[in-house]
Amino acid sequence: MNQQIRIKETVVMSGAAKRKLSKTSIAYVAVGVIMITLMTIVGMSAFLRAAEISVEGASAYTVEMVIEASGLSIGDNLMFINLQNASQQIRSELPFVKEANVVRILPDKVVIEVVESKAVARVTSAGWLYVIDSSCRVLASAYGSNDEEIVLSSSSGDIYSLIEIRGLEIEESTLGSTLKPVFGAETKLQYTQDVLSALEREGIADDVSYVDVSNIVNVYFGYLGRYRVILGGSTSLRPSNIRHNLVRLVESIPTIEERYPNTIGDIDLSDESAPPKFTPTS
Repeated sequence: MNQQIRIKETVVMSGAAKRKLSKTSIAYVAVGVIMITLMTIVGMSAFLRAAEISVEGASAYTVEMVIEASGLSIGDNLMFINLQNASQQIRSELPFVKEANVVRILPDKVVIEVVESKAVARVTSAGWLYVIDSSCRVLASAYGSNDEEIVLSSSSGDIYSLIEIRGLEIEESTLGSTLKPVFGAETKLQYTQDVLSALEREGIADDVSYVDVSNIVNVYFGYLGRYRVILGGSTSLRPSNIRHNLVRLVESIPTIEERYPNTIGDIDLSDESAPPKFTPTS
């Protein structure tokens, strides 16, 4: 009987030992796999170094300027490049860059894809002149009479060919950020953004000389050098309504020019239930 018990105990102990040995073996195998993987990565990374950095989509800045802003350089280890950080640095240091996507292409190439903002308008407030895109993001600025220091991209033309924003009071704003309105002017800024975005989307921004948001219940803009286009306020300035009204405007121009050739006047779009109303002013 005792011998049977001892045999059973031996069997039980043998099973436990096997389980312990099995767990230990698995642990050793796991550590081994990890070590081999790390060694492989380290070994490969010694050869994965940037031999070429290319830039696509840049016109406001040179290739060299974009690469310098990214912080990347030939010889960088591709495995340890912080792509997100490089992208953020480009957008931070180069205001005209709206989006920057840094792509790692193994074994030895980095591609920086850039989407640039277009200078659409200008704002003067408290002695500052700001050049902005359609989202009111500051692309360039100058104080006092130093506006000649502002250099636009070749596609943007002269500063004073940009849309003039009237009636928008802003505080000192930084490059790359959205204009900072004075207290109480937040609605004016929102309307400015919505109107500029709609003008750019409909492809008529180049035909607009100014946008006046002095009175938020009667927003209007200058069009084709002889029309004052009245958008109105409140519901008329919802983004979808602005776009709809701009379509109405473009469609109405041939009729207005046929009936009133070379005539200066107002085109009222504020009543969406009625056709655009033209009133000669001279």
